[in-house]
Amino acid sequence: MSRRALCRGKNGVFHKSTGPIKYNSTNTHHKESTDMKFVVEKAGFQKAISRIEGIISAREIRSVISSILIESDKDTITLTATDLDISMKTTLPAKIEKAGAITAPAKKLSQIIKEFRFESVEIDSDAEHKISIRDGAGKAKTEIHLMGAPSDEFMLPSPIKDSHFKQFPPALVNEMIRRTSYAIAEEDARYVFNGLYMESEGDQAVFVGTDGRRLARIARNFPESLPVDKGVVVPVKAIRELTRLIGTVDEGFVGYDSEEGRLYFKLGDVELITRLIDGNFPDYRQVIPRKLDHEVKLNRDALRLSLRQAAVLAAEPSRQIRLEFSPGTLVVSSSTPDLGNVNDPMSCEYQGEEVTIAYNSNYLLDVLGVLNSEDILLGFSTASAPTVIKDPDDAEFVAVVMPMKI
Repeated sequence: MSRRALCRGKNGVFHKSTGPIKYNSTNTHHKESTDMKFVVEKAGFQKAISRIEGIISAREIRSVISSILIESDKDTITLTATDLDISMKTTLPAKIEKAGAITAPAKKLSQIIKEFRFESVEIDSDAEHKISIRDGAGKAKTEIHLMGAPSDEFMLPSPIKDSHFKQFPPALVNEMIRRTSYAIAEEDARYVFNGLYMESEGDQAVFVGTDGRRLARIARNFPESLPVDKGVVVPVKAIRELTRLIGTVDEGFVGYDSEEGRLYFKLGDVELITRLIDGNFPDYRQVIPRKLDHEVKLNRDALRLSLRQAAVLAAEPSRQIRLEFSPGTLVVSSSTPDLGNVNDPMSCEYQGEEVTIAYNSNYLLDVLGVLNSEDILLGFSTASAPTVIKDPDDAEFVAVVMPMKI
């Protein structure tokens, strides 16, 4: 059973991206003295490392992008990690005895600090790039050595001026991401689908996620316009990291470098910089049907429980379930040959001809999982046309799901 796609040809709405992600590259090498010495509280140091090490690929073992850049200056240290597409850095207070910088293997440093049994940590590096880790209080004789690398091998994105940043409410952005990111593709050949589309129309921001078979769109008004009026596509990995960070702060700032194709986020003491996906995001407005022949109000929880029940016996790998509408009744059904089937009827306000529409059960459950309203509006025209799901309490949210062939 094949799934119909939102992606269509010349006369359709979603076209394929013309090629792989293209990035501009004007990263700068970091240059600093390797000799360095500072003392920092273990708890804060461990927390800072864990904040940024998630962007480093587990497959990277011995390269600059498997390392963390450690910089010490005045009364703070700065930790930076990168996978060349995304960079994250954070700062924390420390007692600096000698300013400098070095890179250290991220995973090993993280493991060492996690298991370090003293409350403060002394980090000392020499001209041979050897990092010595000791008890910061100087009482214990424990000494750990870890080989680092020169900091000038570490590539840092070019900074942008503070005047390029706009303030935004993190809670609002977090909500918009939560209600759209489920529809983003992960590794689609159409590269623009592997990220979240963001655009600003005056004081209103619009976020759109799609994988070509489903779409989620939400709009919200902001205190000041976001600097993405022409629209940008933020990679899904950056969206995951942003989601992880954004719930921990009360205010955020975002900056856009259009020449380099980068978006900069400042969230408390963490800065996230991401390259953007280069390509033309399709006109999502053409995907959302303007006219629907039928629109049915359904209880969200009742439908969600029925879908979950039917999904148990939905055939793999399609996960197909069917919604069978007849006057006054909806039947949710699924079946797997030689295994079993489910038929679960419920009353509804549908008035029209009998129609059966098939869906990937996960697609419907994903939509219902990001809504908060008691009821939903499910609209359609035919069994093969896009289905629209709306929140009666939120006119600025809409989800589109393509049916499957029965």
